[in-house]
Amino acid sequence: MNSNIKIRKAIKEDLVSIFQLEEEAFKPMNYPLFVLRQFYDIAPDLFFVAADELNQIKGYCFGGIDMDKNIGWVFVLAVTKPEQKRKIGQRISLELLSAFKSKNINEIQLTTTPDNTSAINLYEKLGFKKVSEDLNYYFDNSPRIIMKLDSK
Repeated sequence: MNSNIKIRKAIKEDLVSIFQLEEEAFKPMNYPLFVLRQFYDIAPDLFFVAADELNQIKGYCFGGIDMDKNIGWVFVLAVTKPEQKRKIGQRISLELLSAFKSKNINEIQLTTTPDNTSAINLYEKLGFKKVSEDLNYYFDNSPRIIMKLDSK
């Protein structure tokens, strides 16, 4: 484990660095900066970063809540390439799951690409199970695996 990495809630000043990591990890399917800002504005308590001793962002994740169904959603998780395989993604995810639990959200869902085996393995270690696959999730022939955690 990388002990010099601290997990904390994101602050507005982190958003440009988060966007840079978002581009590195997901381009061309990355969230635009204005969308990250809006996610931050509506759910700052579900937005976490992993930062080193120089306060450089090494990873982030955020989620949202479907209030009608009382379901939490993990929208994104990313860790810089040099920091991968150091349990940072697991630590950030656990922080988000804890935030959901504190809001009495016991069912949590997410999607990932079928070929992202490291993400699937991480989520399975956290207790998520594959529930379905949607071959056209984003209406552009992008397949996604839908995973669910029931932590009741």
